[in-house]
Amino acid sequence: MSNKKPLLGILIALLLLIPLVLIGILMSLDFNQYKPQVVAQVEALTGRKLSIDGDLELSISLSPSIQVNGVSLANATWGSTGNMVSVGELAAQVALLPLLTGDVRVTRLVARQAEVVLERNAEGVANWQFSKAEPAEGDSSGASLPQVNNLLIESARIRYLPAGGEPVEFVIDQLDASADSLGSPLTLAFAGSYNGAPLSLDGELDSIAAVAGGGAIRFDLALGYGEQQGRLQGEGSVAEALSRITLDKVKFSRDQQQLNGSLMLDLAAQPLRLEGTLATETIDLRSEEKETDKSAGGKLFSASPLPLDGLKGLDADIRFSSKQLLANRYTLNDLNATLQLKGGVLTVKPLTLVAGGDSVTGSAVLNGSRRPASLTLRLAGKQVMLGTLLAGSGDEAPLQQGPARIDVDLKGQGDSVAALMGSLNGRLLISVGPGRINNRHLDLVGGDLLNQLFTALNPTAGKEPYTAMECAVVNLNFRNGVAEYDKQVAMLTKQMSIVSAGTIDLKNEQLDVGFKPMPRGDTKDLGITAGDLVNAARLKGPLSQPELGLDAKGTAKAGLKLYGAIATGGTSLLLEGLWDKATADSNPCQTALGGGGSGSSQSSKKQSGEEDGFMDKLKGVFGN
Repeated sequence: MSNKKPLLGILIALLLLIPLVLIGILMSLDFNQYKPQVVAQVEALTGRKLSIDGDLELSISLSPSIQVNGVSLANATWGSTGNMVSVGELAAQVALLPLLTGDVRVTRLVARQAEVVLERNAEGVANWQFSKAEPAEGDSSGASLPQVNNLLIESARIRYLPAGGEPVEFVIDQLDASADSLGSPLTLAFAGSYNGAPLSLDGELDSIAAVAGGGAIRFDLALGYGEQQGRLQGEGSVAEALSRITLDKVKFSRDQQQLNGSLMLDLAAQPLRLEGTLATETIDLRSEEKETDKSAGGKLFSASPLPLDGLKGLDADIRFSSKQLLANRYTLNDLNATLQLKGGVLTVKPLTLVAGGDSVTGSAVLNGSRRPASLTLRLAGKQVMLGTLLAGSGDEAPLQQGPARIDVDLKGQGDSVAALMGSLNGRLLISVGPGRINNRHLDLVGGDLLNQLFTALNPTAGKEPYTAMECAVVNLNFRNGVAEYDKQVAMLTKQMSIVSAGTIDLKNEQLDVGFKPMPRGDTKDLGITAGDLVNAARLKGPLSQPELGLDAKGTAKAGLKLYGAIATGGTSLLLEGLWDKATADSNPCQTALGGGGSGSSQSSKKQSGEEDGFMDKLKGVFGN
């Protein structure tokens, strides 16, 4: 027993001494003498010149690392820059024992302050496609580069420069990737940005060998882009040299929503080309609608620049469909759209959907190829049942029935939503047929503002649960974001005729419009007294929070032009109520459809000789 103890002590001492000896040997080595071998090996594998400006330095530990500053790999001879890759700081952590025998096993590679330029020439050749040099006979420099099990990249920028189109830029704040081998699943965590928008990836890709050399791939990634978060899963294949990525099965899920389909990205095309088909059961926007800032000066339209640069450098042809689109105040069905992107111009055509049981067709074109961008929007529907469309706004829709004709033809220019809205030109027409208004659920816009306005203009609204509507028309013509109208907004109910005039300014987000109610038939029969009637109402102020003003004395502070003609003498002869009754438009909806104060209904009267003169109005006052 006594002899064994010294032997054991000697063995332990040797085990402790070996690492110290190895470290001592490594410290005595000048690793800069290996620079030519490293350079020759890389050039043999890539056909490109490798430059190492700094000294190779050894950091001693149980897993020593070799560090160097100023490493660069030359670009292709036709490239736009001298270097394809430039790295400010590079460190390779290696296994200790194999290093002594010349076997370099890199357990971790760290790169910081890197610049990478990826590009294709006019013939579609990529600068990451290397031409390997043939090593000389007996030259060991032609050996394969060591396998890297873990890669850490910090503070790097990758720019993709297509032969045609705008550059694409990735910024890597941190990328941590690891795999047991080239054929093993790659686990990665990425945080950075894509063309300025925050981007994050976290998950698994199978495998890195397929991505680099072509083959089948599978992926399961948590994805974040901007403020959107979701999960991207799928499988497909990669062509050699990353020339094409085909995803036969791709699924993007977010909350309870799921988007399925197939995609093909052609990286060899000039510019890049994306094709695919995507479909989803439901698009639920209800949780995304945010409260508008209703403080003084709060804006409805964002002035933030649109990501128009993302339209450049990519051609696309995507067919998209959704069975249902849910919003807080409406529901759309069977949405189908073809999105085509070419030369910075995004075209959505054809665009079809079912709104209120009727088909609505349209198209949209966003031209981001020049500044300012331009937008053209067209929508048309002939028999949209608003009662069905608005059923998603609450337990009971604010309107029942109400077949509507919708005609939208608008154009605008600008690089933000605010600029586009402030430059709109064109027509917005909504013509609604017979329906029933739910007096207690008028909450479509402005909170309870619409309810207050309708109650003020229609005294029976507070007495009855419903108001029978015969028609309603909104016929607005915008010029540079402003709609000035006279009698082009109207509603006809069983009890009342309501007409409107004023100004809607989308550029400055201001509203100044007036409404004039008139009773139909005998007010007594309708249960309306003189005290119930409001001669004019006015909405004025910012679009985000207009103020409602009422005028019970008939002074028409709302700025209406509707009754300016009677100021020439009619009101001085007779009671204003009788005069209004006699001069009221018997069909305000038709007048609104015809263009309001200068509409077709008045023109037709002139042509037929039926225009009422002053004496005709007097006869009407006395019921003759």
